[in-house]
Amino acid sequence: MTLTQLEYIVALAKYANFGAASKASFVTQPTLSIQVAKLENELEVIIFDRSKKPLKPTAIGEKIIEQAKVVLNESKRIEQILLDTRDVLEGEFRLGIIPSVSGGLLPLFLSSFIEKYPKVKLVLSELQTMDMLKKLENEEIDAGIASTPLGDSSLIEESLYYEPFYLYLNSDHPLYQKAEIFEKDLYGEDLLLLSEGHCFRNQVSQICKLRKSEGVVFESGNFGTLISLVEKNLGITLLPYLTTEQIKSKDQRNRIKKFAGKVPSREIGLVYRRKHLKQGILKALKSSILETLPDMLKDSNKKMKKIIDPKIS
Repeated sequence: MTLTQLEYIVALAKYANFGAASKASFVTQPTLSIQVAKLENELEVIIFDRSKKPLKPTAIGEKIIEQAKVVLNESKRIEQILLDTRDVLEGEFRLGIIPSVSGGLLPLFLSSFIEKYPKVKLVLSELQTMDMLKKLENEEIDAGIASTPLGDSSLIEESLYYEPFYLYLNSDHPLYQKAEIFEKDLYGEDLLLLSEGHCFRNQVSQICKLRKSEGVVFESGNFGTLISLVEKNLGITLLPYLTTEQIKSKDQRNRIKKFAGKVPSREIGLVYRRKHLKQGILKALKSSILETLPDMLKDSNKKMKKIIDPKIS
């Protein structure tokens, strides 16, 4: 039994096809097929039911594949131990980030992180939260930046900051003249939302009690579209603080309204698996983010904020 054979059965389980698995493993299909067969002969079991399309592991095969993942992950620890003993951080680090955070956060820390750690290859992916959780479980990414808590006991969550929400509305809207906004002011309003799958949508829905309203008139995949529709007076929307910081014109900034009392906010955290290997890069990443946050977000006074659960299901 070799680590290479274990890598092949894990790839085959993932892609459920010899051709796709061999391509992902950078070997020919006969090579992968022969090695999988050799492992089955050595163990005297059938790992994959080849009569099924797509290919499926047998009952015993599923257990072997899960253990193979553990063995492969543990074997990587030896390499990481050696890397961690060096003064220079290096290697690939795959980071997922939810779309409602990426546009505001990445421009703050990314350049300084790359400059400070040139030997770290940071691979970034915009992922909705459920996709991020799946990729963390399958070890397709090393860590994620998401709205927390996620309620997953297999993950470690490290809080980065608490981000308040603001109302954005057209100057012709009746609420424009108010200095501060109460949550009850939004009930029944025509609200522009991010589309299904975005946890920010779930949080906004809780604030505005959409279950009592038929005012949802549009859903979009990005804040830019929502802002443009507000400019046309087609509704109102809520924006996280870092998104409002990208709004520069005086007229537009006057359309940003604060909430009165405890401000509706979300917690943004760094999440990763409990047995994560690349602790040095994780610490460097968190440090870079915290160092570049605006002073507004460095204030960690949670008591002044109403933290809205992302309600991931």
